[in-house]
Amino acid sequence: RLLHLPAKQSAPIARPLGLPPCDPLAAVRARSLCVVSGKGGTGKSTLTASLAASLERHGRVLLVDADLGVGNAHLFCDLQPKRTLADVVRGECSAREAVVPVRGQLDLLAGGSGCLGVASLDQKQLQLLGKGLYSLEERYRSILIDGAAGLSSQTLQLAAAADLVLVVTTPDVTAMTDAYALIKVLCAERPGLVPYLVVNRVFDASEGHAAAERMRAVARRFLDVEIRLLGLLPEDRSAYRCTQRRQPVVLGEPDEPLGIALADLAQRLKRELGQLHPHGVGRVLCHRLGRDGLAESEFCGA
Repeated sequence: RLLHLPAKQSAPIARPLGLPPCDPLAAVRARSLCVVSGKGGTGKSTLTASLAASLERHGRVLLVDADLGVGNAHLFCDLQPKRTLADVVRGECSAREAVVPVRGQLDLLAGGSGCLGVASLDQKQLQLLGKGLYSLEERYRSILIDGAAGLSSQTLQLAAAADLVLVVTTPDVTAMTDAYALIKVLCAERPGLVPYLVVNRVFDASEGHAAAERMRAVARRFLDVEIRLLGLLPEDRSAYRCTQRRQPVVLGEPDEPLGIALADLAQRLKRELGQLHPHGVGRVLCHRLGRDGLAESEFCGA
């Protein structure tokens, strides 16, 4: 089924990313990671929560739940924030007002749940999102974005603006097909993107490597894109138990196979992020939306 998907020639015409130039004297902005999946049920939010908990040991982290329809990152933080990203994109509060502390060096900008009118954002709402992130990114070492599953406007725009994009799939053929479709659209939106891949819920390493190689071969053949495999995560009931307790796996059951694999994955990710020059996800998003000419003072209240 993957091999019969449309070839690269039928993809939409790609637009240049056009990263804004970085002023070496400007404030250092957070390195950004956007975690995405082609469909729900891949364990994306479980993964992102554990990555955030691991990376906070090395510097201040902001976890952003960009799912404004059925966001659930707050559950892994055992919080019920009064303000969310949905309020920010409606213009009802600033991003700084919506951020809540979780523990230590980890903060949360929660998503929405059942929020009508903001599940997929329009141009004005995306601009408010970009301005909000712009106002926050000098405060953190890392920003982790838990993107909405599928091809929502905010998922595509945030992934195109992030320093690194991590695609989560399972070996299931429907998950892989949807992940391929997501990568295809992302690479059209951001030419030159090198997606990173995590295969979750694998029963053994050979199954995971086989699934990853199929995905890499199809992307190489039809998209001329070289996907990088970041890691495999085992099927493990600890994910269910920790979710029920509203804990990231790396904190709730760190010695289980999944907890160990997530900790190793976080270390590899930390090294990859350390090699990137941070452009600022909010800054790039504003640039992509045609807001690059705004003075920084216009963002102060975002």
